[in-house]
Amino acid sequence: MPISPRTSQILNLRIIEPLASRYAKFRFKPLTEEIMGSRILHTCKEEGLNLDSEALSTLSSISQGDLRRAITYIQGAARLFGSSISAKDLISVSGVIPNEVVQAIFSACRSGNFDLANKEVNNVIAKGYPVSQICMIS
Repeated sequence: MPISPRTSQILNLRIIEPLASRYAKFRFKPLTEEIMGSRILHTCKEEGLNLDSEALSTLSSISQGDLRRAITYIQGAARLFGSSISAKDLISVSGVIPNEVVQAIFSACRSGNFDLANKEVNNVIAKGYPVSQICMIS
């Protein structure tokens, strides 16, 4: 596959027309929190995992309605933290920036103190959080 020399990302290739006419493209809508919650609770029960209500809500939020992603996060959290999974465990496994970190950055920026803001930004960089998530928060 060709790789762009500037971005080192794989370029999208066009599928030739004879092949494109023979396949179906499926696009799925994100699941609602109620549907995800019931399936996740069923899965946790079958696997012998404990998930509290806050963790369930957090899981629905960070997986964005994708049940496969949610199950992957649960698997990772169970492997790292054991059978009792908290919201903090799920946030840690998913790589999502914790709300406390986001709030600290915003309050540092609002304070007008450059040194404080610089300290919070360096904290985010040191912990390896994706800065693009902060840019998308409104």
